[in-house]
Amino acid sequence: MLIAATFEPDMFLSNVVMPGMTGIEAAIELSLRDRSCKILLFSGQAAAADVLKKASERNQHFEILSKPIHPANLLAQLKYSEAQV
Repeated sequence: MLIAATFEPDMFLSNVVMPGMTGIEAAIELSLRDRSCKILLFSGQAAAADVLKKASERNQHFEILSKPIHPANLLAQLKYSEAQV
């Protein structure tokens, strides 16, 4: 179960490739529960493209930031995502 499912987060920030549930699977589950939640994903692995393709086939579209990401760039992306209402 997603911890985010127990409350309504404003933003979901996650790595894509993880053991168990991928960040994209979590993002899909969360976006189905709460469309207003902004989702920001990142990955440093090529396998993320495969997972992203599977999400796209389910009509779920997410942007993935490449790692490593400089903290200033991450903050800028967070501010940009927050401004998108």
